[in-house]
Amino acid sequence: MLNFKGVDYKTEWLEYPDIKPRLEKHLQLPAGKEVYTIPTVILPDGTYLEDSLAIAHKLEELYPEPKLAGIETPTWERLTRDLLPGIMGDLRPVYFSRLPERVLNKASYEYWQTTRREALGVNKRPDELTDADRDDTWKQLADSGKLKQVTALLNANEKGPLFGEQVAFVDFVWAGFLVFWRTIGGAEWDKILELTGDKERHLKFLEAMEPYAKRNSF
Repeated sequence: MLNFKGVDYKTEWLEYPDIKPRLEKHLQLPAGKEVYTIPTVILPDGTYLEDSLAIAHKLEELYPEPKLAGIETPTWERLTRDLLPGIMGDLRPVYFSRLPERVLNKASYEYWQTTRREALGVNKRPDELTDADRDDTWKQLADSGKLKQVTALLNANEKGPLFGEQVAFVDFVWAGFLVFWRTIGGAEWDKILELTGDKERHLKFLEAMEPYAKRNSF
């Protein structure tokens, strides 16, 4: 969204163990929330703000042009409330085990293993999961048909390649999902595309969103 708005910014990358120490001096967690999360932004007035949705609304307020074609749209609601939580929930055994070995730095490795073990709901660390564990996950996701439902949302816009005729927040959300899995790569990325039921549709969508994903590290 920052790239879409043309906002000048700098990215500060944090290792997982450093997130809380970096943010707790500047943010007070709301009632019921137990952990600090990224992305977090430091706004021009020095205010820290976390949570992607809250950040999106604030950026739209501060930088009204170019304007997004909506943030909390019905399509966004369907994707983020009904589909993505189930998709990412089903895929936990896959990305919990692949992320540390392919993406994370050593400084985050042990933190990830210990904190994600409980989230898995099994008596294993992510690095102890087997191919059989991951195969069960893929079957569960395939049976749910959730990725094909995302394809149906995309195909509702017959003109393509986005969810609507103009860029909306939902496009950033789904592009983020695809970039995440493309970064993990390997057979997992191919499997994600396969389970959408229309690989080329999602690759064309991602190509259209590529200009907003190129700058992320300076």
